[in-house]
Amino acid sequence: MKRIQWLVIILAAMISTQATGAALKPEQVPDPLKPWTDWVLKGSEDRFCPFLYNSFNKKRCAWPSRLTMKLNQREGSFSIDWKVFTESRIQLPGSNKHWPMNITVNQKPALLMENKGKPVIELPAGSYRIEGEFRWDFMPDSLAVPTDTGLINLTVNGKYVRMPAVKKGRLWIKDSDSGKKKPESLQNKLDLQVFRRIMDDVPMQVLTRLDMDVSGDQREVRLPLPMPESFIPMRLQSPLPARMESDGSLLVQVRPGRWNIELLARHDQELQKLTFEGADQNWPKEELWVFDARPY
Repeated sequence: MKRIQWLVIILAAMISTQATGAALKPEQVPDPLKPWTDWVLKGSEDRFCPFLYNSFNKKRCAWPSRLTMKLNQREGSFSIDWKVFTESRIQLPGSNKHWPMNITVNQKPALLMENKGKPVIELPAGSYRIEGEFRWDFMPDSLAVPTDTGLINLTVNGKYVRMPAVKKGRLWIKDSDSGKKKPESLQNKLDLQVFRRIMDDVPMQVLTRLDMDVSGDQREVRLPLPMPESFIPMRLQSPLPARMESDGSLLVQVRPGRWNIELLARHDQELQKLTFEGADQNWPKEELWVFDARPY
């Protein structure tokens, strides 16, 4: 019995979030300890989920891609891809008033549930394509969509909607810019300006502000240098769906408009200098830095 207790203690230390070195992933745990992995990690299933939005400690374990919707006067259909990092409850388009039907996950029928008047489905970790349909006597003015949806392809009565109107978790169908063709001169462009506030504190912190002027289609963009090398993200504030990737880049679902994103990061060691790495083509050649001296 004592041997088992010691094995569990060792396993907890190896995958603990408090460990000073890099934590082991479950597949890296030695074979004799693997049967205990789920027990040790119970209550901390989100430790391997990507860091999203306002707090490093509040992670999002499911990430949607583009939502495609085709609607007409009598019916509608939708499809969306999800990447799920641990068992999660996924919200689907629709509500009690307009309930989705014939839901499939990876082309297999799925069980749909209700949570506070919204259709949801529970999925384990994995990659999924979710599809469904709507039926109505007449097309509604608006339709509920998941609040974390950033990219939407919308077709209404056979006409592509270039700029869908989404407000407070609802897709406003009749307010959307439907039937208008994309001008030839309107290309996918991203003008990015970067401002950093270097706070000489213990530990050193960097507050980065990204000012984005976006034109063209809704799309995902990967920003390669949201924080200096070897810094650890602490807080991310974004009006658009965004997440930190394992390589330190920032993935953002953008749509036309002007947007501001702020990222606070810290370093875990004493630094003597900071260097600027602006070689990537998706990053501006210059940044504006401000040094905030904080003498002891």
